[in-house]
Amino acid sequence: MKGKEKITRNGINIYLEPNSPNKQKYLSGEFDKSLEAMKKAYKANKNNKAMRAPAPPVSEVQILEIESTQSGYERVFGKTITDKDHGGNYFLVSTGVTGYGGGSYDRAKFAGNDAVQLSSDGVDLTGDNIIDGWLDIWDISKPANSSGRFEFSSRSINSPFNSLSTSIYIK
Repeated sequence: MKGKEKITRNGINIYLEPNSPNKQKYLSGEFDKSLEAMKKAYKANKNNKAMRAPAPPVSEVQILEIESTQSGYERVFGKTITDKDHGGNYFLVSTGVTGYGGGSYDRAKFAGNDAVQLSSDGVDLTGDNIIDGWLDIWDISKPANSSGRFEFSSRSINSPFNSLSTSIYIK
């Protein structure tokens, strides 16, 4: 990952843009649960195979966490609706992609409005210095909505150019 800064946390390598605002969050452990959820999903997915070939296509997408002014942090991995009522000026969602989508290949909407992608960090879930997926952070604070469906999709950057999506209803 040329030009990226590598951070290792609990055996998972994360590749960040230089001066990433997420660096301290990774180092302090703020994303540990999300990274563990991604690693667990990666290991459970039988389609993940080590290979010497083009990057693997997107094989899984997840909504991991929601954080808002109104309700703070909530881990939502595997849920279809939040437990807490969220909203406020600070309103973020983290998503995970296994395979090669990430960055400009990912899309998110909240209550019908495009979410703003704040970051897309490469994640090495196996410790082999090869990116296995991406952890994305989305701002859903504008326009002001306190509830609605958050929809996330990622498209593979190579053949078969498939897209996967998931959603959650945020109270």
